[in-house]
Amino acid sequence: MENTKKLLQSDKEDLPLGFFLSIIHRTHFVYLNEKIKSLDLTAGQFPFLMQISHKEGISQDDLSHHFHIDKGTVARAIKKLEDHELIYRQVDPENRRRYLLFLSENGKKMLPEISNIDQQWEENILSGFSPQENKFLKKTLRKLAIKSLEITRGE
Repeated sequence: MENTKKLLQSDKEDLPLGFFLSIIHRTHFVYLNEKIKSLDLTAGQFPFLMQISHKEGISQDDLSHHFHIDKGTVARAIKKLEDHELIYRQVDPENRRRYLLFLSENGKKMLPEISNIDQQWEENILSGFSPQENKFLKKTLRKLAIKSLEITRGE
């Protein structure tokens, strides 16, 4: 970690963008895992819980497409959330082979706490940025994310 920090603080301009994004992503997961371990939740489950909260009634297939990950990974995360009684499944009335996902009462109660933890991380890493820099960074990252999706999907 110390060597990575030294490398980041150097003036090397040839470091690839993925290097920076990877560090941000991994340290975000480390932070979340540390803060939510007492809740018996992992950083890997966190995005699923948040997405279900934003779009109750979403299916596992929809989650797989939304996060661009395989169905097996989604199924494992959903199973753990269900085992911890944070979500529940309901048969889709339009397609009886499909299940729709909803937050349970426990999930709804936990949501403000985990949302606050994620908000704290964002505030911490963006401290020292002006509101204009913050807005520019998010706008630029959104553009990069869209371009990345277009490239990988061949759009």
